[in-house]
Amino acid sequence: MMKKYFFLVLILMVWSACADEAEKPKRPEVKMETRPLVSQDDNGRYTEWYPGHKQLKITGRKNKDGERVGVWKYFSELGVELSIVVYKDGLKDGHTIVKHPNGAVHYSGEYLNDEPIGVWKFYNEEGQLTETKDYSKL
Repeated sequence: MMKKYFFLVLILMVWSACADEAEKPKRPEVKMETRPLVSQDDNGRYTEWYPGHKQLKITGRKNKDGERVGVWKYFSELGVELSIVVYKDGLKDGHTIVKHPNGAVHYSGEYLNDEPIGVWKFYNEEGQLTETKDYSKL
């Protein structure tokens, strides 16, 4: 009698487990969209993102030879604009501003053919001028 009872309980447990599995709705398969962190369109517009695509990292434009041209901007993971640099055919050529992580200007000046020219100004994180350098006198 005990064996019959044991087998009956065992059969009920197996049947119950199978019935539970059959009644559970199947989870839909979730497809993860993988977007590239770097993209460039037909007009040369270059965009780079931090992982997760929540924050833009670098933006600018490249010419047909793949060289940087025009204004390029770099951002921190928190969205703080850290630098603005002007390029011409892959070389720094124009006004440049580089910032501290808090967004305050770190230094600014101008480039010509990738060489600093004129007066550059350097600041601390509180925005106070700490140094001035005149590259035309070097």
